[in-house]
Amino acid sequence: MNIEIQETRVNIISEGTSIQGEVEFDHSIRVHGTLLGNVKAREGSVLILGESAVVEGNIHADTLFVNGYVKGDIEALSKVQISGTGRVIGNIRAPIINIEFGAFFEGRCEMEENHGMKSKSTASRSEPSRPQPTSPPSS
Repeated sequence: MNIEIQETRVNIISEGTSIQGEVEFDHSIRVHGTLLGNVKAREGSVLILGESAVVEGNIHADTLFVNGYVKGDIEALSKVQISGTGRVIGNIRAPIINIEFGAFFEGRCEMEENHGMKSKSTASRSEPSRPQPTSPPSS
């Protein structure tokens, strides 16, 4: 998935900045500070949480990149990516979920494809799929 970010429409919340309350945005936002409250974004939006970012509240966005800390539920229309430095405590619902090596995730995830198919899993209880036995072909 190739995402083009128009830098003229990027909001930046710098490290050392703390915002309390609901945050809403249309395009792209880069967070290096602290957000205490829910985050809501429109379709086509990109939320990038830097390594120093802290979000305590629910997030609803189109595309979300987590390099920092989130405590709350996440719902994304397109994709959630948790990098090796990312930490998420809460449930995730998105069609694409990418959790890199070294990331921390505690919660449930639900992946729903555009065609109405659902796949549910629990991170703490997930097991690798095992091949099903098949019967030999009859002669």
